Amino acid sequence: MARQSLFLIALSIIVALIFNSLRQNSLPLILSVSHSYKSDVSGDALVISLEEAKELYFSHSALFLDARPKEFYQLGHIAGAKNLPYENFDEFFQVVMKGVDKNTAIITYCDGEHCQLSRDLALALMDRGYNNVYVLENGWTVWKEANLPVESAENLRGN
Repeated sequence: MARQSLFLIALSIIVALIFNSLRQNSLPLILSVSHSYKSDVSGDALVISLEEAKELYFSHSALFLDARPKEFYQLGHIAGAKNLPYENFDEFFQVVMKGVDKNTAIITYCDGEHCQLSRDLALALMDRGYNNVYVLENGWTVWKEANLPVESAENLRGN
């Protein structure tokens, strides 16, 4: 009976591996996790901590993208961030992402704990082949609260 049980378990594993390899989006057999990034609810976009985002910011190792509409971006944004409003992604993608290598670390953000714009933007970028994309949840608020560098259209004009 023990031999039959082992045979059934082995057979189940083999069948599962075969079906997994035939799936269009097969599951990885070995999980690879870099840094302490965690997968979001959908499992597609990655969430980055404020500390990790800060480290990438000050080492100039990442492009920060504000997913909010232009009006909010102009009121204030992470210093040096580009605006790629998710709602106008197709309209502004070519201009904003011109010359950005597909392997560049990209951190998307919006504002509010339940804001989905940054996740949607991250997924859209991943669909376009960018494979190093992360989401800073509630990014604008946590960045400001940490007294990290910010700018607005007003202070860029020198007013």
